[in-house]
Amino acid sequence: MTAEEIAALFVPELEARRQALATGGRLVHYTTAEAAYKIIQGREVWLRNASMMNDFSEIQHGIDCLVAAWHSDAGVHLKELLNRLKQGLCDEIASLFDSHTPALRLNIYIISLSEHDDDEDKLGRLSMWRAYGKRAGVALVLNNSAFVGTTDAMQVFSSPVSYFGVDAFRDWFSQWVARLGAAEAQLRAIPPDNVQALFLMVFRNFALCTKHPGFQEEREWRVFHSDSFEGQSEWIRTAVEVVGGLPQHVTKLSLHDNESKGIVGVAPASLINRIIIGPCEHPLHVRVAIAGALKEAGVDDPLGRMWISFIPLRHG
Repeated sequence: MTAEEIAALFVPELEARRQALATGGRLVHYTTAEAAYKIIQGREVWLRNASMMNDFSEIQHGIDCLVAAWHSDAGVHLKELLNRLKQGLCDEIASLFDSHTPALRLNIYIISLSEHDDDEDKLGRLSMWRAYGKRAGVALVLNNSAFVGTTDAMQVFSSPVSYFGVDAFRDWFSQWVARLGAAEAQLRAIPPDNVQALFLMVFRNFALCTKHPGFQEEREWRVFHSDSFEGQSEWIRTAVEVVGGLPQHVTKLSLHDNESKGIVGVAPASLINRIIIGPCEHPLHVRVAIAGALKEAGVDDPLGRMWISFIPLRHG
């Protein structure tokens, strides 16, 4: 099976959203003006530990959904399928995933993005300003090339988020298992060790990128890295930084291209599509300061890429 055929079989909904992004879509990072300035000025973004993020159940919810599905009737059918591919494969995959579960909870570093629509270009999205803008928000609208490449040289990965409660995920999982069962002959053509690696990757994605449906309007994508799963690269370094008054480990992702390794569209000049200054008391001052950082980062016509959102939102 080709990589495209495997993706279509194992993660068809996610692959459809990735293809939609590749054909003209954009992502956006809503953050504070301070953080946006530091990202551009420092040519790096910080991935924070998932346990420090806004949704306190970030990873646990996805794990709970997966565990419930694994122990459902569909889970029984999946275990039978796996053992037909190779006797004992079910237990091998379960043991491998269980050994990685502590790292999923404690050693995953994430930055959250959101799908961005054309009609949000000037104002942004009110709910996101309220959630992430604080007293002065900025939306960094990003081009898609950095997120649709095929190389893993950066050892940083991106995926859209799915929104399910436990019951809804179990229902979806049943359909997913039925689709795998119908493709059993194709799965038999894949070496068992590769099947094991595929299921570990897919189960990790289910755990990392399944969120409570109450967050659905965020239309989130996650960019993530873990030393427990991935190796190091020239784009990755770790440090302790103070965020919101709390010292914590962060993973710093350098924003630079390396064409020889197939990494393009990561540097600010090609990554940043536009910037929206959110509702705040001094939007003109924020605009001028960030425009200066953009110019230093090699971004052409920085003021021409910037808009001020005039949503009449007052922060207390």
